[in-house]
Amino acid sequence: MRFAPPMQAAFARLGLVTVICAAVLSACAILPSRGQAARGMEIALQDDPVFVGQSYFNRERGYAHARALGVTRLRVNVNWAFALPRSQHRSKAKPAGVNYNFSTIDSAINSAAAHGIRVHVSLTGPAPAWAAGNRRVGGYKPNQVEFVNFVTAAAQHFRGRVDRYSIWNEPNWRTWLSPLKSAAAQYRGLYARGYAAIKAADPGAKVLIGETAPYARRGLSTAPLAFMRSVACLNRKYRRVRKCAKLRADGYAHHPYDFTHSPRFKFPGADNVTMGALSRLTRALARISRSGQVRKNGAGQLPIHLTEFGYFASGHRALSRSKRSRYLADGFGLALRNGRVKSQLQYLLVQPPRKYPWSFFDLGLISTSGKKQPQYGALQRWYKRNRGRVKRPGGPIGLPPPGSPNPNSALGSGGGSGGGGGGGLIPLPIPQI
Repeated sequence: MRFAPPMQAAFARLGLVTVICAAVLSACAILPSRGQAARGMEIALQDDPVFVGQSYFNRERGYAHARALGVTRLRVNVNWAFALPRSQHRSKAKPAGVNYNFSTIDSAINSAAAHGIRVHVSLTGPAPAWAAGNRRVGGYKPNQVEFVNFVTAAAQHFRGRVDRYSIWNEPNWRTWLSPLKSAAAQYRGLYARGYAAIKAADPGAKVLIGETAPYARRGLSTAPLAFMRSVACLNRKYRRVRKCAKLRADGYAHHPYDFTHSPRFKFPGADNVTMGALSRLTRALARISRSGQVRKNGAGQLPIHLTEFGYFASGHRALSRSKRSRYLADGFGLALRNGRVKSQLQYLLVQPPRKYPWSFFDLGLISTSGKKQPQYGALQRWYKRNRGRVKRPGGPIGLPPPGSPNPNSALGSGGGSGGGGGGGLIPLPIPQI
């Protein structure tokens, strides 16, 4: 999802919900190792307002629905600026003591663990004002050294409880990272530094590159394959055009949205990648790997994680009930049949209420009252038919073992609670696609 340019003013008006982490869950004391995961494609879900912010739907009810859909992975955005108190993320000068507070994320990780679900953390913008090139909260030329300090604080804080990260959300989309003309070079630096920081803090954690938006829009986004060639310093023929850092990754994350067509539709444009054009992505990643510029840790090709997908349930882009049900299930089926795809994510469980500015981006499966949209039943039936082919992770990582420090007391660099500010604030995004 994409933040609209006036995001900060909108967030300030919202009075964002902060949630103090729940008490330590004793039921999760015995935790399986990371190496026990089975083969297959995992079903993932993201709905930060529900599972992190707990804004307009009971989280426990949310998990009941997640289980019914076969979900074993929850993706969560940890937004750099909003892991700080308001006074610190809005300041144009770097605060004397930077206080990162991840308490709401801790609560989300612990509650997911209690339900047998692992968490994928996306470390992303917006940057706090003092770390942005224009001294405004947003994605304009974020300071890479300061970003690494944030990543280090997060990875150290979540060490042993989060097994998968990605670096920055939709870096090929202007409202996330700008200006567009330098976004690829900026992302190369952000990713390379962020990757190194995560591996230093938690060597066993996986780090995904990409998190790319699906297609080019003039003035708003760069096509994902063109973007990644630029990140890798390659030309259209996948030949290196200049010397730059060689990158390593544990997988590639992508958002294969196409809101108006069947998932089988091959979206025009050789560098665009929607669900019906995943073969473009697999071929491109193979060529990038052969160039030596971006390679998988260990042998083989980069696995693909489809980390946002869905169809509109309301608004002018909503398809008929039968179409969106059929298309959603078919999209999951296409992902499952692609051997490179290791994770397929439904973006949003609950339809956002109309009073929220992002309510027009409604990919939800159920209403706030619990009424199920037809695509909920279609996805549930798809899961039941394919249950044997869906990956079940080796169990939650969850909480640290008994006797170790309470994760909620280790609040990143600077320590403390941030003076009642951040609390791991969950900015509920205003998409613009």
